[in-house]
Amino acid sequence: MDDDTPLSSAPVVRRRKVFFVPGFDPLGARRYRELYRKQGRQQAEWAGYALTVEGRPGKGPYGWTARASMDGVETEADIAFLEWADIVKGAMNVSIPRSYAQLARTLWLYLSSGALIALIRLRYIPMLIALYPAVILTLYLVVCGMIGWGLAEGLVLFGLSWLLAGPFGIAVFCALMLFLRRKDGKLYVYYLMSDYAYAASEGGRMPRDVAERVASFQTRIEAALASDVDEVLIVGHSSGAQIAVHLAARVTRPQNGPELALLTLGQVIPMVSFLPTARDLRGDLQRASLRPDLCWIDISAPSDGACFALADPVDVSGASPGKDVKRWPIVVSAKFSRALSERQHQELKGRFFTKHVQYLRAFERVQDYDYFAITAGPMTLRERFGWRGSSAGAVWDVMSPHRDME
Repeated sequence: MDDDTPLSSAPVVRRRKVFFVPGFDPLGARRYRELYRKQGRQQAEWAGYALTVEGRPGKGPYGWTARASMDGVETEADIAFLEWADIVKGAMNVSIPRSYAQLARTLWLYLSSGALIALIRLRYIPMLIALYPAVILTLYLVVCGMIGWGLAEGLVLFGLSWLLAGPFGIAVFCALMLFLRRKDGKLYVYYLMSDYAYAASEGGRMPRDVAERVASFQTRIEAALASDVDEVLIVGHSSGAQIAVHLAARVTRPQNGPELALLTLGQVIPMVSFLPTARDLRGDLQRASLRPDLCWIDISAPSDGACFALADPVDVSGASPGKDVKRWPIVVSAKFSRALSERQHQELKGRFFTKHVQYLRAFERVQDYDYFAITAGPMTLRERFGWRGSSAGAVWDVMSPHRDME
């Protein structure tokens, strides 16, 4: 990849506008502000800089302000939370029978399209996690059915008519299924099923309600690009990475506007881009990869089993315009194994979801990747990472069975 000099006339960032796109998360903005505040304070202590976080006054879109002092430079970042938790809640608010219908439809789509096999070939660990809800939901059905049937059969053996024992067994089955659904906050079975089902609900094409939200986000980002900030940074985490890519590909940047940067963290883009009708996503992946006025850094960690670590989302999706013209992304390892202390490693053992959110948290052993320095510090993303090559182990092979785009 060719090195590009920063486009901004200011070598140091004094003011930054950050647009954060969360993953498939129903909990909303306040959780992320508190996470940023607490973890930012911890990272500042470990790294030796000053960082304060304040809520945004007044009404309007949710966000917060981060003020930092790093390397003798005072900076201010206005962080806007691009909310789509209401869409997530709507996608999760389905009945148990409909969840099983979604399971069947989603599994069939991934199997019949060839996407499942291709994704397993790319990275098998995230696909084991993706198949977890299918396996557990099937077990729920079998075990609860056996218990209900066994109780009904036992009542018949004691002389009760099937006309009474049958409905009792069905009632027990339904009660057990409802109980397990209510315990999903600990098991995440229905949550993960909703995530995959919603992403595949239109065969890979962006759902209409998300497309409408993306259009409104685009308007806000373009307003920031017309302002006097030094950098506009779009951050997409997990399932929010593909939304961030759509935005980075579509926004219009004025000729002398602020630096435009895209940071994707723990991305799962192939889960969508490998599907038959994900032409819009593949097209935007290619458009983002070509932009000379963009810096796109994709950061992941091999120990994060919930993402497609170090897989270049453009190349593996078959969306590359060619090595001679493709600029982005630069694929960078977050190096969890080095950046996390032994104590942090112990705390994260078995905590699959917490590790997937670690990109937004503090690292005791300060390395190249520091989320708070990136979002609130004096360097642009291009200055911090844009000069380097991709990490060892990055995957550029074309893996998607579907490569047409729009």
